[in-house]
Amino acid sequence: MTDVTERNLIDKDLRVSETRYRRLFECAHDGVVILDAGTRKIVDANPFMTKLLGYKHSELVGKELYEIGLLKDETESKAMIRELNSRNQIRYEDLQLESRTGLHKEVEVIANLYNEGDRLVIQCNIRDITERKIAEEHVSMLMAEINHRAKNLLAVVQAIANQTAKEGSPATFSARLSDRIVALAAGQDLLVRNQWLGVELSDLIAAQLDHFRDWIGTRVLLDGPVAELTPDAAQGIGMALHELGTNAAKYGALSNDAGTVLITWQVTHGTHPAFSITWLERGGPKVQPPTRSGFGQTLIGRMAQAAVQGVAEIHFAETGVSWNLNAPAANVLTKSSLGQTWARSP
Repeated sequence: MTDVTERNLIDKDLRVSETRYRRLFECAHDGVVILDAGTRKIVDANPFMTKLLGYKHSELVGKELYEIGLLKDETESKAMIRELNSRNQIRYEDLQLESRTGLHKEVEVIANLYNEGDRLVIQCNIRDITERKIAEEHVSMLMAEINHRAKNLLAVVQAIANQTAKEGSPATFSARLSDRIVALAAGQDLLVRNQWLGVELSDLIAAQLDHFRDWIGTRVLLDGPVAELTPDAAQGIGMALHELGTNAAKYGALSNDAGTVLITWQVTHGTHPAFSITWLERGGPKVQPPTRSGFGQTLIGRMAQAAVQGVAEIHFAETGVSWNLNAPAANVLTKSSLGQTWARSP
């Protein structure tokens, strides 16, 4: 009686164990195939594997791994068996798997050799790592882009420092360099906030003229359509706007209680769409043309031009400074912004 009871308990444990194994096998979120080690043929496969490959269970049974697109050929299949006989486990990384529908996946495979009493079997666990590889490639691309942009940014800072050093005393150098780096950082903050996709021009103006935020809408007037600038354009135009604002506060329309600055921009259409932005000062002290060309004029001239491959002009009329930048719209606006601008055009 005791033997029967023990056998019943053992049978019950075996049934529970088998049920548990089958549940794990069928509900796993990795593909699992069982092969006969002697014939290398598939004897079982879980539902995830059939979904991954696009085969029915009955269509997988009896096939070798290379016949379902997992290994290259029969030679590679035989090599796997030889290697498993020597060390019981093999790990394959970054294998290409082609489903029945032609969809390519990247998979990671761990093959183990087991002795099931009367026969040797191979269990292959197949993990779809396609999304992980895409994410890794995306991170790698972002790191390369960050490295590239960091080098560009450092080159700009170096140029600003070198040129600023030529202007005035060490005390003047420190103040001007600090202001220009802060202006550069303001543009970078906007780009980071927008994931380097672009910067809305009105936001860029507000950031670069932050000291005059209370005057925007009264003494600093903005007029232009929604326009998202590319990172390069935002950097070049942002530095020019900062320099113009600094000069206006020191010597121009924003140095008294009555002057105004009008900033306008537009996109013209046609065979060669163009972007233009204008800075116009009125009501300030009588303008005296500069007696020498400093780095400030380089920022609003050559550097602004280079950022958008355009043409910048500055005029020192007695009534007020005016600055204009013209460039091909494709060099200034992001593709999405350019498309929206076209959609709104008559």
